[in-house]
Parts: sequence; structure tokens; C-alpha cells
Amino acid sequence: MTTNEYIAAIEIGSSKIIGAVGIHTLEGTKILAYASEAAGSYVTKGVIRNVDEAGKSLNSLINRLESQMKNIYIKKVYVAFDCMSIHSVTSKVTKKFDSFTKITQDIIDSMLAENDNAFKVPAGYKKLQVVPQEYKLNGDTNTSPIGTPTLGIECTYLNIIVKEQYLCQLEEAFNMAKIEIIDRYNSVRLESEIILSEEETSCGTALVNIGAETTTIAIHSNRMLRNLTVIPIGSANITKDLCSEQITPEEAEQIKIFKGYASGEKNDSPLSTEKLDNIIAARMSEILKNVQYQLENSGYEIGRIVFTGGGSSLKNMPMLIEENMPNYKYRICNNPQLPYSKDEQHTLATGSITPSLFALLNRGEANCCDEEVLAPADSNIPENLFTGENNVETQQTTSATEEKTEEGNNPAPDKSSAKKKNKKEEEETQQTNTGTGKKPGPQKEWGLGKMMDFFEDWWRNEVINEDDNNDDKEEELV
Repeated sequence: MTTNEYIAAIEIGSSKIIGAVGIHTLEGTKILAYASEAAGSYVTKGVIRNVDEAGKSLNSLINRLESQMKNIYIKKVYVAFDCMSIHSVTSKVTKKFDSFTKITQDIIDSMLAENDNAFKVPAGYKKLQVVPQEYKLNGDTNTSPIGTPTLGIECTYLNIIVKEQYLCQLEEAFNMAKIEIIDRYNSVRLESEIILSEEETSCGTALVNIGAETTTIAIHSNRMLRNLTVIPIGSANITKDLCSEQITPEEAEQIKIFKGYASGEKNDSPLSTEKLDNIIAARMSEILKNVQYQLENSGYEIGRIVFTGGGSSLKNMPMLIEENMPNYKYRICNNPQLPYSKDEQHTLATGSITPSLFALLNRGEANCCDEEVLAPADSNIPENLFTGENNVETQQTTSATEEKTEEGNNPAPDKSSAKKKNKKEEEETQQTNTGTGKKPGPQKEWGLGKMMDFFEDWWRNEVINEDDNNDDKEEELV
């Protein structure tokens, strides 16, 4: 039974897998749980390579999220991911009418269905999502055509596709973890909703996410996502280049993060400052030149670039950008402040919830969790459900009254006989109330089994015994 709508989201990255659970409130999205797992070698360039290891990691992540919530169990999730095969392809659908026809939601839906049937997905690929662009009707471009009379309408669609095998491996890993996927999204498309301002999406802006093993470019213009491309290279390639100089991966990562490019600090690492700068500059130049190539061949005029992701936090990153892409305005957003509400019982760093994960929680509509509603603690129920009295107390009161009556009629009874009689009455009282010969307490806990035993005892005492007593009386009369 569920009393709240819990939204669960998981983001698959090349370096780590992160998850969160939240609920929608009037104050915004409230985070209830957050956890992360190192991706390890079973994820490379955003692709799940080892399904078994990924399934185990997802199980561990789910268990850690559930441990932060009381009696709430995750059954479904929304998923965000990036992998090197994701890219976008545009398509168009045109509809003509014999006379002026007002555009309705049914017409828009029928055009989307026609695109699904008409767009030929390249062999080996599968459609991830479809993003409607603008509509052309009556010689104008419109993003909200419903209600407009026209003789014809044309819509451009952005089809986001991914290699089918990679998608199958993702789904299989979640199947192993026994978690249902409600919907899947591209991470950078979600990030754009949080990081980019309305002005930036209007004037022509590219959001460039430099991740560990991939760099994703999302181009926006006129408030629409226009192009999406993933380059299979990222900041982890710098670490690998440093390792080629006989440095351990752990040490190489520390040098990259804390020394960085052109730090000007005295270098006590095995590499000279000049050698370190040359390695970082060469790899970052390769990444940025690839980004520039994609922007120049997108067909859109780009006024600004917004850099994000772990690679954008490299020391002296602005210097590298200006050396390789001097003609572009840019800003770096590697630690965005997210407007979420924290649960008072959980302490989460603001940077822990990535923009894409937060956007996924915001988008979520379907409940993802089962909430176990615990019944109140078993209450003590009076023995006699029909009169509200306790049978033991009633029988004891009755016995005491009878004893007083007998004492009034027989002022000097035999003590030994009275003692035997009291003992016999006590045993009969116990057998009558329990039917088992066990000494009853004044109250007892009530479960299903005990309730059934009670009614069985009641039936035996109230009905069967009464019938036996009636038979005895008839025999005496005869």
C-alpha cells in the first residue's frame, strides 16, 4: 500500500553510478535518500560491459538507498545515462488538408505516430527518445500550433538513438537487480534543463559535459534541443596518459586533480612541470578541437559554450579553453547549486545531487516505491467480545457470590469439604475459559491464530457444553 508518490532515479556514469529518492512537495523536490557506487571496469565510455557486475552494483545501490528510508522499498526507477553511441538524427513529417483545418492535439499525436513509423532507425540502433522541434504552418514557424487553422503543417523531429546492444545490456543489468525501468533519458539533455538559462537556450548555446570517458555536446537554439553528440574521449584519458610515464593510476589521478595545467607550483611528482603541462595540454586540446568541429558542423550559430562535468574542474581550465577555442564566449559550471529541499534527517552535500539526477527526479510522475504501512501494535481484547467483559473476572465474581450465598445458608461448613469444592470449582473455571486446561491470564495478545482459537473455545463452551447440559437435564427428568 502506498500513501506517497516516491520518485526513484539512477544515473549511470563511466566513473560511478548514483541514485536518489525524492518526493514532490510545494517547496520543490525533497530528497529522502542518496547513494553512489564506483562503476569500476564493468562500465566503459558509459556502456555496461559486464552485466553481472553491474547488476550486483545496482543491488548494492538500491539496498543503500532503502536503508536510509523506513519501510519504503524501491521497485521501479527512472534512468539517465550517456554512452558513446548516442546521437541525434532529424526527420520531418508533413500533413495536408483539403480545407482550412484547426490543429488539434489528435493531429499532433498522429504526426508523432507517423514519424515513429516513417523514420528508419539505422541498422543496429534503437530509438531512445523523440523531441519535437518547431511546426511550420501558414508560412510561419510555431512551437504551439494547437488551435491554428491551416491547409498544411510540417514538423521537424529530433530522434535520439543509441546502439541497440548497449541498451539491451543496460536493461539486462536492471533485470538482474529486479528493478523495472519506467523511462530512460540522456543525461546531458536533462542537465540542460537545470544548468542553462532561458536566455542561453534562446540565443544558441552548447552545453559541453566533459566526463570521465565521454564528452557530450548538446546544442540549443530557440529554446529547443537541436543536436546531440557524444565523443568517446574524456578526462580519464589524461590519467591514462600520465600512467604511461610509469605512474600508478591512483597517483596519476591525484597529480591531474591537484597539480593540473600550468599550476606554477613546485612539482614534487615523478614528472617535471613541463612534462605534466605537455600531457594535459595535448589531451585537452584533442577534446576541445573535437568539440569545436561538432559546433562548426551542426548548422547552428553558437553564441556561447557552457562547460560542465568533472573534466571542466581541471585547474586552469579557462586557460586551456582560450588557447584552443579563442572565438567563443564561455562559462564553466562544474558545481551547480540545485534548488532542492533536504530532509532534516539526512545530510547531503549540495554537489552530491547532479543536475541530471535532480532533473530526473523533477520529471518523474509515476510512483516508484512500495510503502509498507505497519498495522498498530496488537491491542488487548476483552475475553467476552459480546458483552465487553472479561470472562475470568466474570467467573470469579460469580464464584465469589455463590460462595457467599452458600456460607449464608450453611454457617458452619466442613473445612476440608469446602477446600476440595473450591479447588474443583477453580479447575472447572480454568477448563471452561480456556478449553485446554492452561491457566488463563486476565488478557492476552491477539493474532489471527489466537483469534481463531478463541472462537473455537467460545463455540465449545457456549454451544456444545450448553447442549450437553440440556441433555443431562432431560435424563434427570426421565
